[in-house]
Amino acid sequence: MQTKKIWAPSLLALAIASPAMASDLNINGFLSVGASMLDKDDASIAGADNQGGFKNDTILGLQISKQVNDKTTVTGQLVSRGSDDYSTEAAWAFVTYAANDDLDLRMGRLRVPAFYYSDFLEVGYTYNSIRPAEEVYRIPFSSIDGVDLAQRFSSGDIDGTVQIYYGRYQGDFESNGTVYDADFRNVTGISVSANMGNFGSRLSYNQGELNLGSPAPAGTDLAVVQGTANFLASGDLNAAKDFNISGQTSSFIEAALTYDDGTYSVLAEWTAFDHETSVLLDDQAWMVSAAMRMGEFTPHVRYSTQKDEFDSGVEGDIQKQLRLEADESSITLGLRYDYDSSTALKFEIQNNDEKTIEGADGDSAILYSVAVDLVF
Repeated sequence: MQTKKIWAPSLLALAIASPAMASDLNINGFLSVGASMLDKDDASIAGADNQGGFKNDTILGLQISKQVNDKTTVTGQLVSRGSDDYSTEAAWAFVTYAANDDLDLRMGRLRVPAFYYSDFLEVGYTYNSIRPAEEVYRIPFSSIDGVDLAQRFSSGDIDGTVQIYYGRYQGDFESNGTVYDADFRNVTGISVSANMGNFGSRLSYNQGELNLGSPAPAGTDLAVVQGTANFLASGDLNAAKDFNISGQTSSFIEAALTYDDGTYSVLAEWTAFDHETSVLLDDQAWMVSAAMRMGEFTPHVRYSTQKDEFDSGVEGDIQKQLRLEADESSITLGLRYDYDSSTALKFEIQNNDEKTIEGADGDSAILYSVAVDLVF
């Protein structure tokens, strides 16, 4: 059954990704209800603790799309997340102009195409795991207000899409548990995806200008980092300047390869951050997941890892003294059971190994999770 393929979007996700396909008024939805518990409280995995809870993996989404005329479609998506105390936000709100059969121009609130799962990031039914790998999927916002252009193409056995976007993000930005009122300007990027038979590939480049105030709000962790860095620079004005955050640009690169023959599937995805500001460490992360479909059952396994990198020179020495680095990995074993149409029951065990957290030796912990994902 096509909707059970873990790398192929469900009918709902296809409607989300290609709203111009809708012929009239369409109302769709998705729901994930999950519970998770850590075996101890010495590590942080997906916001869970050793008391258990249902909030962090519970998401409700409703989407409305309307074909206004032959060229124009409007789309809106409201999402309520348990991790945000079930507050509701407009994750998508845009108008699409279909210039021709292969070229779409969209304007409004859009999803940032930074990852393989970006277009259906919160539609848990479209992938086997209960949640994407935290080590890889770590951009703290997913939507921007702006414009994008998507050009579909075909050449022989290859089908693909080129997407270019530009916009701005104004909202919350969380760093080490502190939430800032962020204004990320000139957020722009390009993504290219291509498929040939059972194989697929994707490459994206994204960047934006960070603005959290100058300096960071007094009394917060970034203000402390900046103040300490200025002290450690010992009169080196260039080094001290590199620890400012406002007006600095950060870039994010992603590459993915997939294989899916209907029975066996594999996804490999790599990402990297490069920050102009030395307050935020550059890093690299990657994951590999594999699954095998056996009727209604799909066992799967995933390995993911993320490691920070120090700058060179004086800036790197200061970063080491500030103890900012993290180095962690996880192994996830899971089972998906499609017990009825458009509904999947999932079980997972994830072992998380924190080699280094905030410059100190970390710990390991096991996360037990169960979830029901459905589309309607």
